[in-house]
Amino acid sequence: MKYSFLLFIVFSALCSCKNKTAVATDPQQNRYYRLYNEIYNQWGKESADSTQQKLDVYLQEFPENADAQMLAGNLAYWHADYEKAIAHNRAAIALQPGQAVYYSALGTVYNVQDKIDSAEKYLLKAVALKDSSLYTFLNVSIVYLKKDDKEKSFAFADSAYAIGSFSPDVCSGLSFVYDRWNEETRSRQLFEHAIAVGLKDTSAFKDVLAGKLKLEDFYRKK
Repeated sequence: MKYSFLLFIVFSALCSCKNKTAVATDPQQNRYYRLYNEIYNQWGKESADSTQQKLDVYLQEFPENADAQMLAGNLAYWHADYEKAIAHNRAAIALQPGQAVYYSALGTVYNVQDKIDSAEKYLLKAVALKDSSLYTFLNVSIVYLKKDDKEKSFAFADSAYAIGSFSPDVCSGLSFVYDRWNEETRSRQLFEHAIAVGLKDTSAFKDVLAGKLKLEDFYRKK
C-alpha cells in the first residue's frame, strides 16, 4: 500500500502530481521517463528499501528529475531521515522552483522537526503558488497551532475541511487541532466523522489525543 504522509502527507501530495510520460523520440529521454515511471509505479507494491535502492541508482544517472528528488525525499521522511529528506526536497525546488508541491513537501518536513518558522515559510509559499492540497492546508493549521495563532489555525482548518471532509486522515488531523485548542465538542465531531469516512486505527488515534503517540508517528505507521 502507499503510505499516508504526514504531517501530513507528502506521500499524498506526490500522488496528486501527474507523472510525466515519455513523448520524446530521443532514446536517452525515453530512458529518463521510462525508468522513473517503472520505479514510481512499483512504489507501494514492493518494499520501501527496494524502491529506495532503485531510486538511488536512477538519481545517479538523472539527478535533474525533480519528481524523483521529491520521491527520494518522501522515502527519507518515511525512515525519519529528515536531513536527507530536506536535501532532496531542496533539490526538487532548485530544479523546478514553480512547483507548489515541492515547497509543501519541504515545509512538511520542517513541521515534523518543529522548525516552525521554516515550515510556515515553505508551506505558505506552496499556498501562494496555488497549492490547493487539503494536506497543505492542514499542515498550515498545525503550524499556527504551534505558533499559538488561533485565528489563522482555524482559518486553514476550515479550508482543509472544506475540500477534505471525505478524508479520514484530514478529519482526524483536524480533530487533533481542535483538541489542542480545547474545542472538545468540535474535536469529537471530527473524530466521529473520521471514523465514518474510514479511519481504522481508532485506539491508536486516541493515544495521539492523549499525548501518548506523536501525530506523525500515527500516520507513518499506517
